[in-house]
Amino acid sequence: MKLLGKEIKLAILDLDGTLIDSTGIWHQIDVDFFAKRGMKIPEDYFENICHLGLKATATFTKTNYGIKESEEEIMKEWHDASKYEYEYNVPLKPYVKEFLDYLKKEKVIITLATANDKELYEPCMKRLGIFDYFDYIVDVNSVKEGKHSPKIYELVNTKFHIEKENTIVVEDISTSLKTAYENGYIAIGVDDLASRNSEEEKKKYSHLYIKNFKDLL
Repeated sequence: MKLLGKEIKLAILDLDGTLIDSTGIWHQIDVDFFAKRGMKIPEDYFENICHLGLKATATFTKTNYGIKESEEEIMKEWHDASKYEYEYNVPLKPYVKEFLDYLKKEKVIITLATANDKELYEPCMKRLGIFDYFDYIVDVNSVKEGKHSPKIYELVNTKFHIEKENTIVVEDISTSLKTAYENGYIAIGVDDLASRNSEEEKKKYSHLYIKNFKDLL
């Protein structure tokens, strides 16, 4: 597959807000979480936690906002609130299957690098019929680093022995795009309603910025 003058051999794809339309659900869960404690959701909360895994987000939230519950209790509350939505309601974003079909046809290795938890993303991906497209799936819990670090992407490159210049990283969050862009990957930014307030920064750290996957077909 040729893109931006490069031969693409490996695709590292994000999940939430990139392949599936789930960020609105997480926003409501966060709003409800703070409201339950008599608080308004902090303005910069999404930007601070969007690239972290569930445990790291629980640690950040408890530490910074004086939440009395334990990290385990916080995670359970979030998990219980989101499980039904992921299992039954979260939809694919437009043209995702067509794009995955195209990658398969072009013999590009397809991988997933997500900040979500396996208990949520796996049933969702299977319901949506995209799970079997992926040659490898890794989440930030495995590498103990959020996507402010390139560690999760480098793990995938090392596994498949593919150079960064032949790898696309497709993300909807500016933090993740900045990491990919500054560490030698071909960064592709995806529009998402939840991160539209940081659209200019996303474009700054994207070699290519798309409204949806039709733009790549």
